[in-house]
Amino acid sequence: MAESHHTNTDHFDRADVVLQVADLRAGYGRVPVLHGVNLQIHEGEAVGIVGHNGMGKTTLLKVIMGLMPSTGGRIELDGTDATGSAAHQRSQMGIGYVPQGRGILPGLTALENLRMAWREDIGETEEQAVERVVDQFPRLRVLLDRKGGSLSGGEQQILALARALVPKPWLLLLDEPSEGIQPSIVQEIGATLARLRDEFGLALIIVEQNLDLVLDVAHRVVVFERGTILKELHASQLSGGGLSELLGMGSARMTHSPHTPAAKPASAHNPAPASHSSKHTPSAPASVHAHSEHASEHSRPSVKSSSTNKRSHSTAIESKATGPGGIMSTVKRPTVDQMHAIVESLHMNMSSREVAEYLEIMEGTFQSYDRLTQLPDNLPPVRYPRTPGIKPSAADNPLNAWAVKSEVRGAAHGPLSGKRVVLKDNVCLAGVPMMNGASSLEGYVPDVDATLVTRILDAGGTIVGKAHCEYFCLSGGSHTNAAGPVHNPYRYGYSAGGSSSGSAALVGAGELDLAIGGDQGGSIRMPASWCGIYGMKPTHGLVPYTGVMPIEATIDHAGPMTANVADNALLLEVIAGADGLDPRQYSPRVDRYTAALGRGVSGLRIGVLLEGFNRADSEPDVDHKVRQAADRLRSMGAIVEDVSVPMHMDGPAIWTAIALEGLQAQMMNGNGMGFNWKGLYTTSLLDAHSAWRSRADELSPSLKISMMAGEYFIKNYRGHFYAKAQNLSRVLAKAYDDALSRYDLLLLPTLPMKATPLPPANASLKLYIQRALEMLGNTCPMDVSGHPAMSVPCGMSNGLPIGMQLVAKHWDESTIYRAAHAFEQAGDWRNF
Repeated sequence: MAESHHTNTDHFDRADVVLQVADLRAGYGRVPVLHGVNLQIHEGEAVGIVGHNGMGKTTLLKVIMGLMPSTGGRIELDGTDATGSAAHQRSQMGIGYVPQGRGILPGLTALENLRMAWREDIGETEEQAVERVVDQFPRLRVLLDRKGGSLSGGEQQILALARALVPKPWLLLLDEPSEGIQPSIVQEIGATLARLRDEFGLALIIVEQNLDLVLDVAHRVVVFERGTILKELHASQLSGGGLSELLGMGSARMTHSPHTPAAKPASAHNPAPASHSSKHTPSAPASVHAHSEHASEHSRPSVKSSSTNKRSHSTAIESKATGPGGIMSTVKRPTVDQMHAIVESLHMNMSSREVAEYLEIMEGTFQSYDRLTQLPDNLPPVRYPRTPGIKPSAADNPLNAWAVKSEVRGAAHGPLSGKRVVLKDNVCLAGVPMMNGASSLEGYVPDVDATLVTRILDAGGTIVGKAHCEYFCLSGGSHTNAAGPVHNPYRYGYSAGGSSSGSAALVGAGELDLAIGGDQGGSIRMPASWCGIYGMKPTHGLVPYTGVMPIEATIDHAGPMTANVADNALLLEVIAGADGLDPRQYSPRVDRYTAALGRGVSGLRIGVLLEGFNRADSEPDVDHKVRQAADRLRSMGAIVEDVSVPMHMDGPAIWTAIALEGLQAQMMNGNGMGFNWKGLYTTSLLDAHSAWRSRADELSPSLKISMMAGEYFIKNYRGHFYAKAQNLSRVLAKAYDDALSRYDLLLLPTLPMKATPLPPANASLKLYIQRALEMLGNTCPMDVSGHPAMSVPCGMSNGLPIGMQLVAKHWDESTIYRAAHAFEQAGDWRNF
């Protein structure tokens, strides 16, 4: 060792050495990693191994476990030479191992994961062993039927720990058990490990950068650097506030509040060793519950639980923790293996020695990232008080349209005073849960308000909650939300349209008058059409998208969905305009949209877009009602003529390449934010959304097929078709512009068909996806071209609403409101 310290381990019985490592050496090829490691672990002792990444800590665990061969030295397990033993033989000798990254089987249920770890020689039936570890980790009980890959990171880590304990090990090796999981679960794991150590004499080696977890569990702390032990310290010599400096590590990530004292470690005066009835027949933890009916008394070691290294439950709950995007002080250094994998992914060829050389030189780069972790994020302030709200009961949510009911009151006075607004659940409302229709995002709570949220509140509006939407907004039907389908307010069991399904259903049902929606392929206008409300997709960039979960920046739109035209115009007035944080905004031109109301349509030139009618999927009654609406506008004084824009039929093909490849690059591979733009990055959302990779099987089929197609064309055609589609988007926009140079508005059906039945629970994949994507033809081209477009309810057929779409020049929303208001004033559209 480079430096020797007295480790105060005299309180452990010298005869109870369960692991002896002497002059251990190992490496990768010709690159040495371990340089003569000497380490001794006693029964019931917990040792934390800390140090920067890339120093050999993980390699040490792999060599001890037998997953990697040593090149020199000796490993003794309970006095038996195990240096040449295979990993499964060491497991039978009483070692358990939880690798970095959990190592569970994602395709199997939690119960199946546990059952696969059972062995006949442990003295318990399979059922008894599973019940024992579930008693130790009660959180698992409700997760047993869920697939491992669908669990959160913290749940996966608990499952991995429980799985390792099924064979009753007496020595447990843990590699970064806190990595990527929420602080409350880290503390829960720490408390559980401390109990197992104290009550059952379980010996532990924990490789960690979370120093709080180390202090919660370890008697002894070993500092590892460049493949050797630099120093050893007894935990009684350390305190949470000074540990990082004392160890010379800078400060590593912490989960305890800087204002909350760290738990006191076990000391030499309060030892926590235990004696096993027989180390040669492993009989480690049966249950942490003293009176568990599933643990036989003779299997329990006699222990003295006197450790002071326990945090009270209230302290664990109250400790302020740093989650993803929170303040950490060092970034994790890559191992040689990790960097070698990166090199290969970059299509380079390097020897392990060369990779190691690059890695050493990169330390300066890592220190720059260390500094970034120490700087606070630059986020806009949250100015209005609020509570997390509640999920309404089924009785209070008959259409399944509400995600969360809350109340955030804005300014005392303003143009929205007395107005109640619901947000699509892809809009960040700080402190209120946001799911965006996706189980993989469930549990995320934003730390910022979207710009449009702040503007609504500043204008005196009250935000009353979040409305369900489709799974990451990838559906024109309302059946893909992880919490179940949203029903049409006019006919239960029918689609409300998507992806702003809940917003449209709540307004259509009369529960409130104003909502916010999002539109990338028609997701404001489609549900507005099927729910009989007014839905405006403004000009691209008119409403800042800041703080709304993106899909693809060039087609992202947000806008108002309302029960009447006046509220729609008013809400757009409030939320429109540049905020300096959204790259989608290029000199937006705002207007007083309410001033357009009451001006009538006399003299307006309206072109009836022929390509919007008589499509292959058009329903005759829909075309007929929209034609009747055009005739009504003619009777009110508008000049109404047919116009042809042939390229409208190519709009869906252009949109498809942009949407699918773009969403895969930005929303999925780019974790929602992507790269190469200036503005506000919602880092907490980025971090939370990145978890989709561990739960990808849960994604909706409509999202899966979009991702599969997008990834295929990115990988096999280099992004060629995305680039070509973006070039053609300008041609498409010009085709509409040419028509709009002769007409003030274009008119066509919003959707070619009325609301469709929700697919049944046992629907075929083909029907499920058909119901999600079949209706996009008339709406998605305007997302590509960026023109403002609004769905206006214009009649009923067979008890279901039909929508008329009005399209205007860029930044000319006022002309749409002028015509829509005049049409609204002509009578109740339900009777047309």
